[in-house]
Amino acid sequence: MPLTVRLDTETEHCLNELLAETGQDRSSLIRQLIRERWQQRQPSPSIAQQIGGHPERFLDTLPHGSAERQQRRRLLGQKLTARQAERR
Repeated sequence: MPLTVRLDTETEHCLNELLAETGQDRSSLIRQLIRERWQQRQPSPSIAQQIGGHPERFLDTLPHGSAERQQRRRLLGQKLTARQAERR
């Protein structure tokens, strides 16, 4: 799809520097920059999503309701208290 864009002098200078640095043609570089900007705006995947989800074995070992925030905080607090007691 054809697109015409008017650039101010400073922006044109920046574009020319990027073109010289990358060796790409204008259309390719502009498409790449738009895609990169779009990707930056997308929400980052969680750690679980990055590793392909929660391991089933791990989920089976969690106490019932432990995925809830209050339950996670309580369990974490218990573990930290137990560690502190062990160090004394």
